[in-house]
Parts: sequence; structure tokens; C-alpha cells
Amino acid sequence: MAPKGCENLFFLIPIASGLNDDSEEIRNKYFEDILNRYEKKIGQTIKEAITFKKSYSVSNFIDDYNAFKGNAYGLANTLMQTAVLKPSCRSKKVSNLFYTGQLTVPGPGVPPSLISGEVVAKQVLKQFD
Repeated sequence: MAPKGCENLFFLIPIASGLNDDSEEIRNKYFEDILNRYEKKIGQTIKEAITFKKSYSVSNFIDDYNAFKGNAYGLANTLMQTAVLKPSCRSKKVSNLFYTGQLTVPGPGVPPSLISGEVVAKQVLKQFD
């Protein structure tokens, strides 16, 4: 992804969903904070070598994916959203509506999302047998 002779570096900064101030000013402050910390850790400066920078945050997830409160990762790690307390794979309100993916059982990530599809497929087959 980087031009010849250059390198590509990603900084992932987890923040709370529902962030109200997603301005460029705040994004730049986060970037400067993390960059200063990184430079201190590696003992080198890299600021002057940056030729391209792009940020993607809460408002982008809302605009691009209609993500609830700009949440990129799914459910929070709270007691009320873990284990058997996760949302059901089947709608409580709409007959014959099933859910699959990172926000359902077994949870976030690509492998669990794929497994979720298998779980729902089995439930659908049982429903119509």
C-alpha cells in the first residue's frame, strides 16, 4: 500500500461509540498524542516523514455503514451483553426474522460471525422442518 521506498503505518485508537465531537481538531489531537507516544517508544522522530494521513472515526462509521452510534466493533464488553445475555439470533418482534453476524451469538470477529451464520442456518432449517 505504500509507495516504493516508503512504509505504511496504521494507528488504531479505540474510542467510545457515541462520541459527540468527531471534529478534525479532536482527531488531530489524538493523532499527535499517539504519534508523540510512538516516537518516544521507538526513540526516533517520524513526523517529518509522513506524506499522507487519513483518519476514519465515529462519524465515518455512521455515514458509511449506518453503524449505531458509530460503533465499529459491535457490542460492548459489559455483563448485560455477554454470554447468554447477547441478543438472540431470532427476532422477538418479527416472525421468521433471524439475525447473524458480529452482534449476535457467538460474538465479534470474522470466525464467530461465520459460525453465527451456521447457527442461524440450523435454526431456520428447524423452523421450517
